[in-house]
Amino acid sequence: MKKVLFIALAAAAITFTGCTNKPATTEPEPTDSAQVEVIPVDSLQAVIEAGDTTAIGNLFTQVQSKIEELKNIDPAKAKEYLATVQTFLKENAEKIKGVVGTGAVAGLIDTVTNLPEIELPNVGEAAAEAVEEAKDAVEGAKDAAVDAAAEKVNEAAAKVEEKVDAAKQKVEDAANKAVEDGKAAVKDAAADAANKLLKK
Repeated sequence: MKKVLFIALAAAAITFTGCTNKPATTEPEPTDSAQVEVIPVDSLQAVIEAGDTTAIGNLFTQVQSKIEELKNIDPAKAKEYLATVQTFLKENAEKIKGVVGTGAVAGLIDTVTNLPEIELPNVGEAAAEAVEEAKDAVEGAKDAAVDAAAEKVNEAAAKVEEKVDAAKQKVEDAANKAVEDGKAAVKDAAADAANKLLKK
């Protein structure tokens, strides 16, 4: 009985360890424009021909969503796709109006038809701005280097001045000591001479 219980516990421990040692799930790859499946114009044509307003509404909601998704990933592709869809809608405006009437679906189609043209980022301006920012950074670095160099020169000059002052002080102290020593020597010599005269 004990042996069976031990085997069961060992099996449970192995199973638990196997579960906890599973590799961590990796983060999803960032979406690129190739992974955004746009709805082709043929599909729009087919759903309009079928005359199902619910399907038309759902499809054009997806179209609008795809345009927004592409706009953030690949503006050039989004611009091209929007132009294709809008051209189709304008060319088939009467037929679409006859199918959807004037309800919410018609409003949705009008919204897609009148979406503003997608502006592409101006690479030239961005590059020029980057160049200007780089120039400013270089100038700033130069100014900082000049200021740092000037500060070091000032520090060195201050140290030299301190050393000169110290040397001057030493010379002055030595001169004062020599004078004092001379005075003491004169006093001693005078005292000796006086003593000699007194002895005579």
